[in-house]
Amino acid sequence: MSEPPGSSDPPDTTDPLTSLIARSLGLEVSDVTSEVLRRDADVELERVRFRVGSDERAIMLKRVPQERDLEAHLLPFLARKSEHVPRVHARGIPPPLVPAKRWLLLEDTADAPGACDRDPREIVAAKHAIERAVERDRPALRALGVPELGPAAIAAIAERAGAPAELVVDAREAAARLAAWPTGLVHGDLTCANTALVGERVLLSEWRWAYLGCTLLDIVRLTGSLVARNEAVLGIGLSRVYGALVDRRIGTEELRAAELLERVVSRYVRD
Repeated sequence: MSEPPGSSDPPDTTDPLTSLIARSLGLEVSDVTSEVLRRDADVELERVRFRVGSDERAIMLKRVPQERDLEAHLLPFLARKSEHVPRVHARGIPPPLVPAKRWLLLEDTADAPGACDRDPREIVAAKHAIERAVERDRPALRALGVPELGPAAIAAIAERAGAPAELVVDAREAAARLAAWPTGLVHGDLTCANTALVGERVLLSEWRWAYLGCTLLDIVRLTGSLVARNEAVLGIGLSRVYGALVDRRIGTEELRAAELLERVVSRYVRD
């Protein structure tokens, strides 16, 4: 009986990670090793080191569960639009019915200093640059799964979640104050920990909480992050910097409204 084609070929003993890196980058790689940096219910993050010829390189392999995979869809799109997000080398999105994690191969930023260590105003400028880069792409962002979460929708979340009556009333009032704010792409968790400096580039990472809504909430989130680092003085004036970029004068009442709605998002959306 004749053997089927290929039956006498030696078995493929290539390490699966080596094969993944080689196929994704389109390169011949060797000496592939990985180091787990984070592993929990939300994300698995590994640094992968390898050689291309005599050159040593490293990239990040990020895996996320299907129910929290917005970044796997959104980040490659943003990376094509702006230099202010990590470069995406490849991604994998299995079919919806396949219970496998989505993955991204990203530039290695794990050891990069945070952008708050230099000048938080650069973070505000980078955030605004990303907003401008996608301001005409709202239909595409929706198609990628970015939800609409305007001020009124955030207030409604507080009510549906059974928040205290006083908070619900305050959220409604805050939403009314911000109702005229233009809709844009909100990072959703703009903290110092989610920024990096790579050379002169300011990068914003961790886009899994992104939504279309009031972008001022990102500014108060960043300011709160600086306060938590006991660096409140660095947060002074960030709203003025952002106001100048978007050609709006941001008043105290708007800032207070944004702070309140950001607390609602923190408690009832990101929690």
